[in-house]
This record gives sequence, C-alpha cells and structure tokens, in this order.
Amino acid sequence: MPRLRRLGAETFEAAKLMLWAHGLGRDARDNPAGWLLCHPQARRALLWPQSLSQAHEADVPTASLRLAAASPPSSEAVMRLWFWERMVARRHWRVALREVPPRAVLLPVWLGYVGRRAKAGGRHRLVVLSGLSGEPLPVLKSAVLWELGQLADARENDASA
Repeated sequence: MPRLRRLGAETFEAAKLMLWAHGLGRDARDNPAGWLLCHPQARRALLWPQSLSQAHEADVPTASLRLAAASPPSSEAVMRLWFWERMVARRHWRVALREVPPRAVLLPVWLGYVGRRAKAGGRHRLVVLSGLSGEPLPVLKSAVLWELGQLADARENDASA
C-alpha cells in the first residue's frame, strides 16, 4: 500500500472495523440522506454521505482481521457525537438525527504500523486509512486500538484456558 509507506508505515494489514450507522436527514424517498458512523470507544464519529452498501460491498483483499464492536454506543453518546459533528460543520445544524435503530456496518480499513527507535521504548504508532478512499481516518484510531486490545485479551484468555 503506497499511501501507508509514504506515511512511514513499515508493516500494514487489511481489516474490517464494525461501526454503528445512525441515519441522518431524509432524501426524496424518505431514506436517510447520510449516516453517522459511531463506535462506543471513538471520540468522534465519521460522517458518511453515501449509501451504506459501499461499505458492505467493498472488497479488502485478505481482510482476516475483523474488529467488531459488541454493542452500539448509548443514545446519549450518539447525541454527543452528533452535536460535535455539527459544531465542526455548521451547515449540518438543520439535519436531524433519525429515531431509528442503528445498523451494523463493516468498514474496510488499512492498519499501518510505524516503528519507533529503540530509545523511544520500541513502541509502534498506528495509522488508520480508509479501505475505500485511502484517506487517513484519525477519528477511528481510538476505536481500532480498543478493538485490538480486546482481541489481545481474548487470545490471552484462550491460551490460558
């Protein structure tokens, strides 16, 4: 993946991150005009102006890593995320969050790992890119890190059992 290499990633892998989609506004056919993609551990949401089928149908080769949020964020958390998205882009003030149950969406992402020098403690930095556009998605970094921690805990529990 050339974009990850330009950002300094030494290794990378394909993954799918489960997000919870909440409908925004209405189009001419009474369908949601956009989506607010949320994760319980993310500080910000991701605005998705297209159809959700793009995220479901997108093919990320060898995406063996699946990062799945067990449950959607609370309605209070979603309202808070939507408030902050409207603060960032004032044109969204007239758009209403729809009162429908959230839908689970698998968003393809690329995870790039940027190594640090030994004097920095040997830690790595994570870069999250969209598997659809190749754009960096820093708003999803905390969600990905949390999900990776959950996978590591599950593997430790399986190994000790």
